[in-house]
Amino acid sequence: LYPVLEKAGDKTLLISETALGTLADICEACSYGSVQCLINENSDYLVDRISLNLRQVAHQPHVSQVLDTMLRHSDASLLPLVEDVIQDVLATLDQSYVHQAPTFLRVLHSVMTALVRWFDSSCGQEHQPRQAAEWWSKTPSQGQLTQQEVEQFFLDYVRQKQLAEGDLAETGEEETGQYRETGEECGEAALPSHAQLAKAVMERCIHLLSDRKLRVRLQVLDVLELCITVLHPHRNHLLPMAHRVWPALVTRLISDDPLAVLSAFKVLCTLAQQCGDFLRQRFSKDVLPKLTSSLLSQAPASARAGPVYSHTLAFKLQLAVLQGLGSLCEKLDMGE
Repeated sequence: LYPVLEKAGDKTLLISETALGTLADICEACSYGSVQCLINENSDYLVDRISLNLRQVAHQPHVSQVLDTMLRHSDASLLPLVEDVIQDVLATLDQSYVHQAPTFLRVLHSVMTALVRWFDSSCGQEHQPRQAAEWWSKTPSQGQLTQQEVEQFFLDYVRQKQLAEGDLAETGEEETGQYRETGEECGEAALPSHAQLAKAVMERCIHLLSDRKLRVRLQVLDVLELCITVLHPHRNHLLPMAHRVWPALVTRLISDDPLAVLSAFKVLCTLAQQCGDFLRQRFSKDVLPKLTSSLLSQAPASARAGPVYSHTLAFKLQLAVLQGLGSLCEKLDMGE
């Protein structure tokens, strides 16, 4: 089964389609209802083999294809088994990632893509109205707020403002302790396992964003965008991570290869969509002046360019910025 799954993830269409047909034949011969049932019933064997091969990734370069095929044809019930594999990958990245980073990043990209598919981000849109309804249902019937609720509101406001201004590290110990106590009193729900996994992956992405290889930086930016989407319903965890990733992301936006700048701008648009006005001050100070000056400097050249210019990377980057800048400012509530 393992070699067939490896071929099913091959980039050559003829090979992958033939392997998928073989999987269907195996299901019929062994009385499995579907490919998903086949993978789920044998997932412990497959995950164990993947874990062993990841430790010898130099001799097993196609191990990521097997995991990608499993995730594409399975459901969220596979997550507890895959979680151990991802923890091994993250531990390996912490120790050494010079040669194996591209393979490990393909594994992380496959997992994050599956998490986005399994735990659709639309649940985040329902999360806030439901949370607000629960909060109002707990308020007194006469419509008056208690002293603790008013105090908690202002503590939340102060903390969000400090996060937006980058002053979280300078918060006093007394205030931080008080905030933690009130947070515990409110009974904040624990972070789900898939969100914890996305947060752990996002932490590694921050360090890998400065890798000297362009290929690695592009892979990291793709994984980072997926992590942001998974963490979207959990704003209290996403905003501190956005604060941490911001300096490295700005570097990719203003001083990197055009391909990396294009990918970084896509990540910025996703981050702005999920974080909203939390990034307004940072964006207007660190990014917007650079984008406008870049567009102004490219304007004379693009005005005189012929039809061939539309096929260049500079044109694609310029077009992406022009198409996304308006909606980006709207999401960040930039006003006039």
